[in-house]
Amino acid sequence: MQVHYPNLFQEGKIGKLTLRNRLVMPPMGTNLAQEDGHVTDTQIRYYEERAQGGVGMVIVEIAGVDPGGRAIPRQIGLWDDKFIPGLSKLASAIKKAGAVAAIQLHHAGRQTNSTITGSQPVAPSPIPCPVNQETPRELTIEEINKLVNAFGEAARRAYVAGFDLVELHGTHGYLINQFLSPYSNHRQDEYGGPFENRLRFALEVIQAVKENTALDFPVSFRMNGDEYVEGGIKLEEAKEMAKRFIDAGVHVLHVSAGVYGSPAPNVPVMGTPPAPLLHLAEGIKSVSSVPVIAVAKIHQPDLADSIIKEGKADFVSIGRGLICDPEWTKKAQEGKVDDIRGCITCNQGCIDRLLAEAGSVSCIYNARAGRELQFPMTEVEAKKKVVIIGGGPAGMEAARTAVLRGHTVHLFEEAGELGGQALLASATPHKDEFGEVVRFYRHEMGRLKVNLHLGTRADAVKVKQLNPDTVIIATGAQPLVPDIPGADRPNVVQAWDVISGKVTPSGKVAVIGGGLVGCETAELLAEKGCEIVMFEMLEDIATDIGPSLRTVLLERLMNNPKIKIITGAEVKEISENSIALVKEEGRQAVQGIDTVVLAVGSTPRDEVVEEIRATGIPVHVIGDVKAPRKAIDAIHEAFETAYAL
Repeated sequence: MQVHYPNLFQEGKIGKLTLRNRLVMPPMGTNLAQEDGHVTDTQIRYYEERAQGGVGMVIVEIAGVDPGGRAIPRQIGLWDDKFIPGLSKLASAIKKAGAVAAIQLHHAGRQTNSTITGSQPVAPSPIPCPVNQETPRELTIEEINKLVNAFGEAARRAYVAGFDLVELHGTHGYLINQFLSPYSNHRQDEYGGPFENRLRFALEVIQAVKENTALDFPVSFRMNGDEYVEGGIKLEEAKEMAKRFIDAGVHVLHVSAGVYGSPAPNVPVMGTPPAPLLHLAEGIKSVSSVPVIAVAKIHQPDLADSIIKEGKADFVSIGRGLICDPEWTKKAQEGKVDDIRGCITCNQGCIDRLLAEAGSVSCIYNARAGRELQFPMTEVEAKKKVVIIGGGPAGMEAARTAVLRGHTVHLFEEAGELGGQALLASATPHKDEFGEVVRFYRHEMGRLKVNLHLGTRADAVKVKQLNPDTVIIATGAQPLVPDIPGADRPNVVQAWDVISGKVTPSGKVAVIGGGLVGCETAELLAEKGCEIVMFEMLEDIATDIGPSLRTVLLERLMNNPKIKIITGAEVKEISENSIALVKEEGRQAVQGIDTVVLAVGSTPRDEVVEEIRATGIPVHVIGDVKAPRKAIDAIHEAFETAYAL
């Protein structure tokens, strides 16, 4: 049997443990636990499926050592013995699937708020987190001692529950990291100030873990290689910390970076180069006598394999890649790389949903993520013939799901290629990764032998000829033309046509609409040398995207000298070379406009719906043709509709 990626798929050692390969699923919050901290069957199935996918070790998400240190509303609890039975079921499921079962011990410190914990956050110093902005209460020496003990007791419970390893969350600005860093620790006692004092809490926690488990019980320390904030931990100091953690008995170092508020996100976004934190893992490995785990946007098997081969790290964490495709590991090992549903680092279903919306874990185009128990991928007994109209992401997801459930599918796409609006999304600056959505779905259409009718407009005659049991309409949306005098002028074009390359504006361009499409069009045209004036009725732009991507997008737009943004502006008229608008201070005009680009939303492309309904065949309308929304909404609706057939 051919061995693909031999470095990645060799056994690895962490303390007394042997891992079947060098791949680790890092801890990522799911918000799938009960509100009181108990593990749920939904959560167990989520982790079990990823362990079954072949990863060497699964590190279960942040588990609270104290209820006052929770960071998300439905966080796993480790602060009471009552949690042990559920945790035991979780550990057992992971181990039965062949993976090492680990769990991360966590306290948020100042990086939470009282709406989650029910009490004022606590921290080494009464300095508010720049993101959460709630001033924490400074911990007393007695309270510090109690928290050290809480970490030790939590480790004992994990040990009793059958976990093979515990990881201490000492990064991303949470409590242990807060003590370590001069950025967040301004104490004047034995827990603050000089390096040795700032290290004290972490070392005491490591000691407490060992005293409450066993001397040879493996311990991981997730640490910052760099905090990316002024006055914070840098790599050289992190190296010295790593040596001390090892001396204290840590068996593996899991190297990440950043805190809440770091300008360089610890969760990379679209446009961030692959493996942006690898140099930090490599730096820590240069002084480490124990294995080092690298993490952050390592989504390609060849990249992961080269990291191990070149000795830059001993293990590689695949995080969002495993949310997106639980079988990433198995597919890589079998050399079926094209079968991998690749993470596009959009953060819509995972990070943004978790932290900005307090929702449970999901993925833009793995609609089962976090719902594996609810949607087992088994074939139905009553198999049907299904016609799907529309070959965008929603249509292709519906086709994929229907075939996997045992149905026969015919998919019609009026254009000569599959992709729909996803083709536009991947054509804008810093978003070429969105093209992976199109690549994956096109691959799946071929792999699953979907009957494709490209370059063919579906109508009642063509549909009736196939005699289907049901029809799914996913024809998407089309650009909206606003009711503005002058919107029909020859120098007025749609943003979609600009992005697709159908039209190429030059000179001074007005972009009407400051949502995601307008912002991306402005950036695209600025790159081509145009001078841009963007008009938005609201007081803010890009309000229709999640915070992680929005942050970097706004930074680029605000720092681009070719882009001027006018908010709180209602465009009243488009003239030959000018735009008339109304702001709070009155009516104004912007002169010298060569081209006007409309980016004011979309409207359903539903002209075929009633025609198909008139045939009497059962019809399901999904995605943007039902109501224009985000891609995640359209894809998830497609999955649920096809699953229920």
